[in-house]
Amino acid sequence: MTRSGSDGAAAATMAAPAGWIASAGQVAAGPGGVRAWWADGRGLPADTVAELAAALPPHERARYEAVSDPLGRAEFVLARYVLRSVLGRMLGRPPARVGVALDRAGRPWVTDAPGVDVSIAHAAGVVAVAVGTGLAPGTRIGVDVEEVRTVPRAGELARRLFSPAERARLGLASGLAGDLLWLDVWTRREAYVKAVGTGVRSLAGAPDQDVGHRWQPLRLPRGFTGGLVVVEPG
Repeated sequence: MTRSGSDGAAAATMAAPAGWIASAGQVAAGPGGVRAWWADGRGLPADTVAELAAALPPHERARYEAVSDPLGRAEFVLARYVLRSVLGRMLGRPPARVGVALDRAGRPWVTDAPGVDVSIAHAAGVVAVAVGTGLAPGTRIGVDVEEVRTVPRAGELARRLFSPAERARLGLASGLAGDLLWLDVWTRREAYVKAVGTGVRSLAGAPDQDVGHRWQPLRLPRGFTGGLVVVEPG
C-alpha cells in the first residue's frame, strides 16, 4: 500500500512491520519545515514487538520493560521505530545511528542534529511522529493524537482547562461534532505543552488557537484525530 508524491515515496520505502509509515501532513516553519507521519500498531505481533524492542538503546529498553500493557508496548516501540526510520532517511544515516535522548522536561531530541526538533504521540495503538528540520534556534514542535470518542467528564474538563472562547465554541456543537471539536481543542493544547516542555499539568495555561503558535491538523486513519503545533521564538 503506497501513496503518490514525495510523501508517498517516503512511505513506500520505509515499510513499518505492521504495513507502512504514512504521511500525516507538513507545515512551513521559518527557514525550515515540519513533517508528520503515522503508523498503526494495532495487531502488531508480539514477536515483532519483541524483536524491535531488542534493538532499542538501553535507556529506551528500560522504559519499554516498565510498560506492562501489550498495546502500550507496541505503541512505544513502534513510535521509536518510526522516528528513527524517518530521521535516518532525512539525515542520510542508518536508523540505528540516530541518537535520540530526553531533555529535562522529558522531550525527545536528536543528539547530533542542530536545527532538528521532534515529537511523538500515541493513542489506542496509532502513533504519530513529527520532525522539524532547518528550524531557527528556539523553535519547538509538538504533536498529539487521540482516538475519536466521547470523553467522560468532558464538560468538567473543559471548564477547568479550556478558555471561555473555546467553551463558547463547544456550546454550539453536539453529538459527534461536539466530540470532535472537544478533541480538537484538547489535542492542540496537549501538542502545545509538549512543544514548550511544560507537561500536561499546564494544559490550562496554553494559549488559544493561533496565539503565539501555529496549529496544523493531521491526516490520520479513520477514527483518530490530532495535529501538530509549531512554537517559534518571539
